[in-house]
Amino acid sequence: MSSPRAFDSNALDLARDVPTTAADVEVLRRLRRETPTWLSLSAAELEALVPEGALRRKPVMRADARPFILP
Repeated sequence: MSSPRAFDSNALDLARDVPTTAADVEVLRRLRRETPTWLSLSAAELEALVPEGALRRKPVMRADARPFILP
């Protein structure tokens, strides 16, 4: 699949279209250091992130899903 030439001439230029200051970079670095990864959360902490009744409204998988094994 190829994109039209008109799109190519209007390509996203991160430096021009998404200006980022040194202060932005510092804040992002600080937040990355201070924010724990979800992999380090306990089961109770993960469950606390899920709103009450969310799994009933939108189950993780279909009720008729069948188990499979990757080759």
